[in-house]
Amino acid sequence: MKKYALTLVIAVLPFISGLAQATSKDWYDKGVSEKKNAKYEDAIASFKKAVALEASYADAWHQLGWCYNEEGLFNEAIDAFKKEAMNGTTDKAGNNFEMGYAYKGLKNYDDALICFNKAIGFDTNYALAYKERGNTNFKKTEYSLALDDYNKYESMSDNIPDAVFYYDKGWCENELKQYSEAVSSLTKCVGLDNKYSNAYSELGYAYYELSLDNESINNYRIAIALTNEADYLPILGMADVYYDNLKNYDSAIVYYEKGTQIQKKNKTAFYRLGWCFNDRDRFTDAIEPLQAAILLDDEYDNARTELGYAYYKLKKYDDALAQFRPVMNRNANDELSRYYAGLCYYLLNNPESLKKMIDELKAINTTNSLKYVETLTKYIK
Repeated sequence: MKKYALTLVIAVLPFISGLAQATSKDWYDKGVSEKKNAKYEDAIASFKKAVALEASYADAWHQLGWCYNEEGLFNEAIDAFKKEAMNGTTDKAGNNFEMGYAYKGLKNYDDALICFNKAIGFDTNYALAYKERGNTNFKKTEYSLALDDYNKYESMSDNIPDAVFYYDKGWCENELKQYSEAVSSLTKCVGLDNKYSNAYSELGYAYYELSLDNESINNYRIAIALTNEADYLPILGMADVYYDNLKNYDSAIVYYEKGTQIQKKNKTAFYRLGWCFNDRDRFTDAIEPLQAAILLDDEYDNARTELGYAYYKLKKYDDALAQFRPVMNRNANDELSRYYAGLCYYLLNNPESLKKMIDELKAINTTNSLKYVETLTKYIK
């Protein structure tokens, strides 16, 4: 038994001796191998040993920072890249790019942009730097700047198997009213990922703006199906197609009702739902969504006028006037509220107030207001 133990000790001694003599280059090479095999935690440990043995090892600092970025340890990455720079890195473009990536991960977008600008300054053909600078400007909602970089990146790349890139690019194009270009980008996105529900929603929106209604509806339907009707965006998008483009208010009601059950803070959707109910003579149904719109924005005058109209049609004239008055107080040129207020005053047998509405409409002096004057004057006894 003692002989076996002695043999084991003798066998282990060369291994221990080898570790003791491992150089910073040995640890660096080990880290590179681990990094290639996506063993980033192990690689971090190896690169840390390399720089512990040789603090001026710029390449090891770079690889350490890269692995930190991959693990989402952005503060640690920035420290590593700063030490790389201090120790005379030979790849200044790469150093600044990776540091910018870390700053972006920390949502420190201004410092990220400084780094990406430096990276591009050192290497104007650094395609990924354009992409990440674009992503940073996208986060800052600087869509025009982002799109410039996305176009530059795309022009420099033979193949981009990145659905998110094409989604972000299509988003920018929609924001900048470049709807045909958005269709192209978003079609590439769903070609790479046919389960990308947000991309189908953006495609639906681009087609809606292009008045390609069948295409819009088809893409919104795909998005709705992919999200099991849990996402309000494609539902309300579908409603807008029926409301704005097709003037199909019955179908618009269906989708506005579904959408507002999920998203209860979209005042426009509530207003449009109420408007559609009024258009279909469903005045009682119109009241609740219009009240919801006004609760979200007390000065939403279109919603107040529409709610006043619903009350007027329901013969609730005092309730109607309670909606028209704040609109008239805020807007001396609002014709519709004064016209229906005048009708309410007539039906309430209040000729003085009716006459006041006529005078105010005369003062507005537009084609519509004078038509309203002509109608209301008939009710003066």
